[in-house]
Amino acid sequence: MRLISLILFILTWSPLFSQTLPPTGSLESPYQAVYQHLYYLQSEHLDPGRASAALTSAGDSATMSRLAIQLKQILDGSGLFVYLDKIPRDPDFRDTLTQSQTYTLFPTENPSIFLSRNDGRWQYSPETVKLIPELHRRIYPFGTDRLVNWFGQGAQRSFLGIQLWQWIGLALLPVALFLLYWVIYFLFFPIIRSVAARFQVNDLTEQRSLQHADRYLTIWILIQVAILAIPTLQLPARFNEWVLHGLRITSWVVIMLLGLRLLDLIFIYLRKAAEKTETKTDDQLIPILRKSFQVILVFLILIPILRLLEVNLTALIAGLSIGGIALALAAQDTVKNLISSALIFFDRPFQIGDYILAGGVEGTVVEIGFRSTRMMTIDSSIISVPNSNMINDQIVNLGLRQYRLVHFMIGVVYSTPADQIQRFIDALRDMAQQHPDTRKDLIYIYLHELNNSSIDIRFRVPVVVPDFKTELAVREELIMGIIRLAAELGVSFAFPSQSLYVESFPGKLANPAAPVPDSGEWTTTERAFLEKLTRQWTISREQDPGNDVPLSSN
Repeated sequence: MRLISLILFILTWSPLFSQTLPPTGSLESPYQAVYQHLYYLQSEHLDPGRASAALTSAGDSATMSRLAIQLKQILDGSGLFVYLDKIPRDPDFRDTLTQSQTYTLFPTENPSIFLSRNDGRWQYSPETVKLIPELHRRIYPFGTDRLVNWFGQGAQRSFLGIQLWQWIGLALLPVALFLLYWVIYFLFFPIIRSVAARFQVNDLTEQRSLQHADRYLTIWILIQVAILAIPTLQLPARFNEWVLHGLRITSWVVIMLLGLRLLDLIFIYLRKAAEKTETKTDDQLIPILRKSFQVILVFLILIPILRLLEVNLTALIAGLSIGGIALALAAQDTVKNLISSALIFFDRPFQIGDYILAGGVEGTVVEIGFRSTRMMTIDSSIISVPNSNMINDQIVNLGLRQYRLVHFMIGVVYSTPADQIQRFIDALRDMAQQHPDTRKDLIYIYLHELNNSSIDIRFRVPVVVPDFKTELAVREELIMGIIRLAAELGVSFAFPSQSLYVESFPGKLANPAAPVPDSGEWTTTERAFLEKLTRQWTISREQDPGNDVPLSSN
């Protein structure tokens, strides 16, 4: 960045006063006063006495000359480059807000430096002249103003408009900052380890967040040191304007990154505390609060950055308010999802960790965000369902079930005797009562219905299990128990079947089991049908010898 700033300075710098006419000394306008002050403080025609004429008198000539030099150093050190073509040349100029005959050079950066008209002459105001020593100490703290004066009277050799001692300072500054970085880093490292041990920061992600926070804090300190050190080099104002603006913008960006990392650490600690509580409301609230604070932090940091970039915030806000209507129309779904997320939070149809069926998706709730709810399916896929769909659709919260239900019909064949069916039902009830994971007071096992092809027994047994895997295991145990009981009691399970009754053909088929006689009276179609019927009757007799239902009835 230093190299880029230097190139920009070389390309944009020019000896502003070397080829211009000297000021008239009339001080008849704000332009003439500022021009008088800056012109006679250039190295080509240095005359602090004449430069001090632009300041309201506050002492002897030596004092005024010193104040004039300090004011120039304040402007240069702050990176406040004076654009003479923007200064009004009207002798009767008045401020648009106060309607007073005053002119402020830098209303945003330093409003305390302004000119006023007294006795027909424009000069730096008495208030500004009185504040010059204090402003100078702010720009050059810790006695660095003496260093500036000493160097300023020293090496006068210059290259590209920069003196030799300034080039040396520019070369030594990055080296000093690099060494200072490692000194600060090693000073903070023991503190970081003690904080990590106290808050039990063991996770790799948490350790990285803590290290990043330390690194950003160190970089921010270095930027502040650079901002304090650069004015002491007394570089031209335009150069300082580029460098200091870049450093201040970078400083705010680093503050934003540092704040985001600190928020991560704070919410990691809050998440651990929430995991120890019984309620899941705090688990659901923490991700929403984390994102909210992140958005607020970024928004607050953007304001000073936009000001440094000289963006008109009033016009920007006005433009956003006009475009907000179009944005709201275009982002109806986003607003709808945002409102739905608030409804989910307050209504609490489900919480993080619940197993739900909603929006056509079944899975475990992982995160409830502003726009969507993230769910993990059985195959560990993450699906984001818009919150508006969650609210408008039916939500089945399987995670709130007090028990799981094993419910189906057991069909036995019609040839099973009634006593055998009763023994089978009693054995099923005993098995369900003796199982350790069933809820005994809600067991319903009864003979339920005479179905088309079976006698149905309703098997309805609730099981108290913690998760779906245990539910499947208990369900398997119950089904295997039913199969074993049926085998022990000789009960046969029925399967869907149909009985076909065919009227006999008089004089053509006496015994259905007998071979079809070879008679010329049978057509080809009749013979094929009777052969098929005979095979079905034979198979039925082999599977169930007690089934004496004739093929021919009615």
